[in-house]
This record gives sequence, C-alpha cells and structure tokens, in this order.
Amino acid sequence: FVLYKPKDIVAGDFYWLEKKNDSVLFAVADCTGHGVPGAIVSVVCYNALNRSVRQYGLTKPNDILDKAKAIIVDAFSQNEDVRDGMDAAVCSIEGNKLYYSGANNPLWLFRDGELIPFKPDRQPVGKYEFEKSFSCQEIELKKGDTVYIFSDGYADQFGGDKNKKFKSTKLKRLLLSVQNEDMQTQKQILSKEFDKWRGNYEQ
Repeated sequence: FVLYKPKDIVAGDFYWLEKKNDSVLFAVADCTGHGVPGAIVSVVCYNALNRSVRQYGLTKPNDILDKAKAIIVDAFSQNEDVRDGMDAAVCSIEGNKLYYSGANNPLWLFRDGELIPFKPDRQPVGKYEFEKSFSCQEIELKKGDTVYIFSDGYADQFGGDKNKKFKSTKLKRLLLSVQNEDMQTQKQILSKEFDKWRGNYEQ
C-alpha cells in the first residue's frame, strides 16, 4: 500500500515506481523545502530517478542514487548557495532478493513478529561536504516478510495530549501491532492513527 497524505496540493515528499527488465524498483523520497519550492525540487528529483533508470539503464539502488545525485547537483549548480536535494530509500526487487540503498531514510523489515532495521547512509542525494558513493544492502526475502520505507512525515507529526512528535519508536510499535492484518487494513489503521494523533494541530 501507499499511504500518501500531502499537506498541500503540491508537496516535497513523493513515491516512485519503475520496472526495468526483471527488476521492480520503488522509492520514497523527501525533498527539501515545502509548498511550491519543495514541489519544484521534487520535480527535479523525480526526473533524476527516472533518467537514472530510463536513460542510463541502472537497476541497482546505490547506482541510481549516485547518478540521481549527479543529475540533481548539476541541475542546481548555477546557484552556489542552493543545497537542495532529497532524502530517499530506493529498493529493487528481483525474484526473492531485495536490494536497498538509503539516503538518510531507513528500511524496516518485519519478519516473524520482529523488526529488522536496515540503516541508510548518512548523506542526502544532493550537494554535501563529505562526498562518498552510496552503499547497497542485499536482503533475502522470505514468505510473510513485510517491508516499509517512508519519509519522516509520520514520525515528525506533532499531536497527542501534549503536542509532542509521534516519534519513530511509536511508529515501530504501531507497525508491529498490525502485522497480522492485510495491507489495505494496515493502510486504514495507519491513516486513522495519524489523523487521531494530529487532532486539530497543523500537519
């Protein structure tokens, strides 16, 4: 399922899906900026992912992020002060193998009632003072596994009785509690829980 709740009509977060040969590629990205500026950055970043696959024929998530980074840095290179880019989690599934590469955004795998977290590289897809290539993690999937990638939008939402952030610990607990439900039911529970937490506070 995709749970997508943009604050405005245009948003800095987006999801992406592409098929290439035997690989199914998917990603969740969180771009810098909000509203219209964020949306403009989103368009540049979305196109960078598309070009990495369609124009350059890449299918490994780390190669896609490296190429997307080069495209994004080039797109904003006219302005030295611009440090725009995105945090992202990119995955590729081939058969029962999942390849994951993350730029500040993790991947959570739930297996037999336990959470196995996969950590991202601590760098954005964009201009950054410590240049290094993105790494790739290979995961052997088993029947019954559930995989989640996400932006920080859910965990960072303010709400509850004390107007505090939802936080990722709470999100882990929530996801653990819905593991026996089918995907569409999980989506409904997550959506309702988010709205309940937010209450009358701004998204």
